Amino acid sequence: MDVFNITDLILTDDNKTIENTTNVEIWNELSKISRSRGALGSVLLMFSIMTVFGNSLVIAAVIRERYLHTATNYFVTSLALADCLVGLVVMPFSAIYEVLQHNWYFGSNWCDTWRSLDVLFSTASILNLCVISLDRYWAITDPFLYPSRMSRQRATLLIAGIWICSGAISFPAILWWRAVREGTPRNKCPFTDNLGYLIFSSTISFYLPLFVMVFTYYKIYRAAVIQTRSLKHGSKQVMMTRGEIELTLRIHRGRSYVYESPSLSDEIDYSIPQNGGPKSMQQGRHVSKNFSLSRKLSKFAKEKKAAKTLGIVMGVFIICWLPFFVVNLLTGFCSNCIAEEELVSAIVTWLGWINSGMNPIIYVCWSKDFRR
Repeated sequence: MDVFNITDLILTDDNKTIENTTNVEIWNELSKISRSRGALGSVLLMFSIMTVFGNSLVIAAVIRERYLHTATNYFVTSLALADCLVGLVVMPFSAIYEVLQHNWYFGSNWCDTWRSLDVLFSTASILNLCVISLDRYWAITDPFLYPSRMSRQRATLLIAGIWICSGAISFPAILWWRAVREGTPRNKCPFTDNLGYLIFSSTISFYLPLFVMVFTYYKIYRAAVIQTRSLKHGSKQVMMTRGEIELTLRIHRGRSYVYESPSLSDEIDYSIPQNGGPKSMQQGRHVSKNFSLSRKLSKFAKEKKAAKTLGIVMGVFIICWLPFFVVNLLTGFCSNCIAEEELVSAIVTWLGWINSGMNPIIYVCWSKDFRR
């Protein structure tokens, strides 16, 4: 019995010695990798810092400045929050993962949580862009009724719906991933290659929002072209309120009611035609009673400019995210069709995350309000 205990003690000491030796070798290897790939880690962490900093400025601007408290900017703030969390939570661990040559040392639980947070924040960012495109579509196609339709309460409900939908396809998916996972090494943290989940998540997170965004921005473009042509030709048909007749507005120069458009170089005057007798006079009194006509018409130019800015956001979004979701589905259908799959996957993933850092730059460059 004593011999058995002594033997166990000797074996235990040997195991501890082997374990300590293994730990020393691991840390030496990690130090060597960190030195050789330190430049890559610095660049990736710089992307993360820029993403957090830029989106934090957008959030701070909307919170501090009352003139930015609009429904559209609430969606922009929600977008900036999602992008900021991508830079704060998702990108740093990915940078470490890349530096350590796809070796994961944070445990399987945090691996699943980190992957689900990636899905949550990235999906929320994309869905926010989708809702922003719908918001711009409603604003530019019907600028008179838009303020009553898009109230703060309705904007808040839409934002809540975005985050609930994003959460519904992220955290519950952990159970799905674990059910279909087979033979994953402990030091790896790959994204699931289950085809069913890839199709489901890609459709909800990207392809469906992409279809909505392309459709709405096509409609926005068509509406902007028609409005611009009307302004150049000197007349515009405007629906006063729901169910009422359209009113033809004449645009001419040199009259007493002068309005300076933010998007046009010339001063123009919006006035109601004086010919038409009592009916025209009655319409004119109705207009002056309900709102300032020139102020309402200025929305055409402002909404068109906002739509142009967000159209650029959408274009950058497609360039950044389309490669990832194409590779994502292709991996599910044919895992051997992509040469250097780990490298390609890392490149397209970081390209998608870089979109989160590009949005604030676009706002600063194209939005006069955010520049101010």
